[in-house]
Amino acid sequence: MSDFIIQKIEAKFNSKIPASVANKIKIAVEKIRGNYFLFEMRPAWDDNIKPWTKYEIAKLSYVAKTESWKLYWHRASGRWELYRELKTLAGALNVIEKDENGCFWG
Repeated sequence: MSDFIIQKIEAKFNSKIPASVANKIKIAVEKIRGNYFLFEMRPAWDDNIKPWTKYEIAKLSYVAKTESWKLYWHRASGRWELYRELKTLAGALNVIEKDENGCFWG
């Protein structure tokens, strides 16, 4: 199930990247201790040989008790803060995509 979730998230956001920059930007998802972390990845600005840099975009946690998803945004302080709790994964992904408050994409 977690592989399906990762593929769904990556497919949604990578499909939005224009073909002209697809080799310079990609969206990746990692599952760490039950949480899904969404990253924007880019090559190092000074040397293409170095590993790509990761920018944390969002964290998603499934809460079985309430059958909902907690969506967190990454503050400049480095801490994760609860943004909203949503009933579906699709709803959480739409909130990230729309980014009405500029918390996820800037």
